Amino acid sequence: MRAKSMLKKASVALTVAAGLSLATSANAMKLKKQNLEELTSASQNIIAGEVIKVTDGFDNKRPYTEVTIAVNSDAKGKLKDDSTYTFRQFGLLKPRSMGNGKVYLGVTPDGFAKWNEGENVIAFMYKPASITGFQTTAGMAQGKFVVRDGKVVNQFANTGLFEDMDTSKFSDEERNMLTNPGAVKVDVFMNLIGKLAGGQQ
Repeated sequence: MRAKSMLKKASVALTVAAGLSLATSANAMKLKKQNLEELTSASQNIIAGEVIKVTDGFDNKRPYTEVTIAVNSDAKGKLKDDSTYTFRQFGLLKPRSMGNGKVYLGVTPDGFAKWNEGENVIAFMYKPASITGFQTTAGMAQGKFVVRDGKVVNQFANTGLFEDMDTSKFSDEERNMLTNPGAVKVDVFMNLIGKLAGGQQ
């Protein structure tokens, strides 16, 4: 009887995990594509800095990942340079044993940004949720860019990032960046964000 009960519990856990996986995958597929102008407009802060701490836990039984970024700059001008910015995003880093034979499966859903200590990022931070205080990047994973070798790229290889944008006031270098998909030069990217953010204030 005990073996049957354990098998039944394992089967239920797998079914729940499969359901969560399908649901989050479906949500990721429905992700509304946003260009750089839209991401900039939707952001409360646009932080360039290094991820210095990533932990997870529970807040009122709600799973979260807590991220701390050492701020180099904020294109919206609301955060001080050399400060730190900490926020909590929904979901755990990985499934967690609850110590009673159960495993909690509420990890960060597909489509959300994933964070790693030591990453240099440009994070387009959406405003915190009114009830939970949880926060994520504007456009979900579209709004988190990793800086490597002087170039920036998001989880979707910058696909659609420059579509339907008015380029009449852009420099030749900025226009060139817009017509070349994939990773782009960080200095040109940041200058363009500064222009867009300045025009929206």
